[in-house]
Amino acid sequence: MTENQQNKSQETALQALRQDIDKIDDQILSLLKKRMQVIAKVGELKKNNQEKFFIRSNREADMIKNLVAKADSTFPKSAIISIWRKIITAANMHEQQLRIAIHNPKNISDYEYLVKEYYSDAVPILNLDSSTNVVAEIEKGEVQIGIFALPKDAEDSHRKEDSSENWWIGLANNRLGLKVFARIPMVQKMVQNISEFSAYEKNFDAIHLVAVAIKKAEKSSSDNSLIYVELSSEFSKSQLLSAFKEQGISAKILKSVKMQQVDGIVFYLLECEGFFEEEDEAVKALKKTKIKPYVKVLGHYATAVIL
Repeated sequence: MTENQQNKSQETALQALRQDIDKIDDQILSLLKKRMQVIAKVGELKKNNQEKFFIRSNREADMIKNLVAKADSTFPKSAIISIWRKIITAANMHEQQLRIAIHNPKNISDYEYLVKEYYSDAVPILNLDSSTNVVAEIEKGEVQIGIFALPKDAEDSHRKEDSSENWWIGLANNRLGLKVFARIPMVQKMVQNISEFSAYEKNFDAIHLVAVAIKKAEKSSSDNSLIYVELSSEFSKSQLLSAFKEQGISAKILKSVKMQQVDGIVFYLLECEGFFEEEDEAVKALKKTKIKPYVKVLGHYATAVIL
């Protein structure tokens, strides 16, 4: 066989394979269309049930984790997560209007990038400098989801206090029924040494956002709970964590705040392993311990997918 004949033979084989790929792509599009038709029926059932917020964060998280578990090494798991997050968001937008407000007082572009990665760049996004304004937009129905950044470096005594991180104090006292329901990103990269991260990856790894909406709590297969505590300043952080541990709750403090206008009280934001609600026996027992904390569950989010 001459070189020219060999090239023609290879090109013919390539064309046949490309036609196979095109057929598969057509099948994927057809299946996505069928999926959206089913989604429309689901949306109608939710409307008939008088539901106002259609996103099912527990099902979304479990669906993606199940798909990642089924996947083999031929397709990157991170790509599966990204693809299905976009498919899910398209379904969400098909069911009802979806707009998002980000609490972004410092206009950090990475916040919007991460939100678009999690949802979609098709979702309208507002960046607002006040947490009160985010809540007001949700109350008016102008947006359905609010995004807030979890506080950083709780134990860094050299870090300057940033009052914009204290949105969670207002959330604990909101009367709309706002609850945390998702964490962004939902992926955590597992490395042996932090030096393995690029500077770009370190930056994103340091940003943890949470989504809030007016919705009921939903349990997934594995969750963390975000808990707000008011505690007398006569008690220490270690006593607070010990009280949680005594009730079988593994917790870490994300932020502690003392306010000049509220004397003798320290406000805490904690992340706890597991799904807890205020009516749970462990939480009720916690309130009756000798430190007698005021406890409010701000919401829950599925544990991260480890890659």
